[in-house]
Amino acid sequence: MFQPPRPPTSGPAGPVQFARRQPQSLPQPQPERHYFNHNPTKVEAFRQGYPRFAAFINCDRDFVAFRGFGRLHARILLFKQDEIIELEQKLQNLDDIEANAYHLTSRRDDQASQRSQMLSDIEKKLVDYDQFLNLYYGNIERQASKTANVRSLSRWLDGNKPLALQESTFLDDWDDLISPRNIGDRGGFDFLIEKLATALDKIGLGKLLTAKDKSDDNHVVLFTTPRVVAVTQVLTTFLAVIILTGPVIALYRVKKMSIRLSIITICTGLFASVVRSFPQSRTIEVFSATAAYCAVMVVFVGSLPN
Repeated sequence: MFQPPRPPTSGPAGPVQFARRQPQSLPQPQPERHYFNHNPTKVEAFRQGYPRFAAFINCDRDFVAFRGFGRLHARILLFKQDEIIELEQKLQNLDDIEANAYHLTSRRDDQASQRSQMLSDIEKKLVDYDQFLNLYYGNIERQASKTANVRSLSRWLDGNKPLALQESTFLDDWDDLISPRNIGDRGGFDFLIEKLATALDKIGLGKLLTAKDKSDDNHVVLFTTPRVVAVTQVLTTFLAVIILTGPVIALYRVKKMSIRLSIITICTGLFASVVRSFPQSRTIEVFSATAAYCAVMVVFVGSLPN
């Protein structure tokens, strides 16, 4: 039987090496590079109506104002409260007419199925009541909307008229409007800077503190929060240096004791007013800081040569 010769696997110089054909790699497509830039959609780009009104409210936290419906919350709570009181009275009457006093001492041996069912109903009512009560307390603890912000929102709503008239009446009750609390250190100086920026924007000098990337409406002035905070910090630092070093220089130069005491009184009142303008400043903190400031001034005066 004839067999074809096998290919040689070795030769005089050693085993024969077979080269493998390497697959040709295809060029991989390079992903398109995309640079992301801050380009928010402006309020006017949304369609007139609820879309544009929602975009306007969301463009600045000062415009966030919604009804708290405090009266409705209170009325529903009163109804829920009375339902529980009624069940409580029925449970008390059921306990009073219980013939076997032992049934009131043992849950397992209590033969009154009505009592168990009533307790189950009370439990459901209490869970619902407690949840609604917590929601109501959280609601009334929110910050009331500032009058200036509500007035700005009303003017924009009146000028643009995005909603039907009967659906715009939620702004008729300003006392029931609530807003989120201020951010961190936003306080009196921030609002002062914003008012100054608004006045400068009317004459074309407020571009450093205002932003036009959210709205093209010339009547809408939106502030750049980081810049406002930076200016406020610089102003606060400068004012702190003046309040602390100014009285020291004045007391050193003045020789008459009555004038020194007047300087201490005026500067202490100014210091207390500045500290009070800081956000989240409590009365006890203002009092302690003012007392410490006044004590330092008095000690300094006592150490001056006559």
